[in-house]
Amino acid sequence: MSVKVGDVVISKRGHDSKKTFIVVATLNENYVLIADGKSRKLASPKQKNVKHLKVLTEAKGLDAIVDDKSIESVLKQMQTE
Repeated sequence: MSVKVGDVVISKRGHDSKKTFIVVATLNENYVLIADGKSRKLASPKQKNVKHLKVLTEAKGLDAIVDDKSIESVLKQMQTE
């Protein structure tokens, strides 16, 4: 599975299952760091196995994601679409 920085993903496993996140960094081909701007901020993103993620949308507006508020707004916009 190819997960890139800026992709909007949903968690399929763990205590955060069914929650939406944005990929903020890739560690290697199996692990990424995700944040949602609320419970998981950019300062302390969650490490997640890409097997446990489902990509909702490809990276778009990546340059707009610079802080927690922008992550929240992108995720909120995804929920209304």
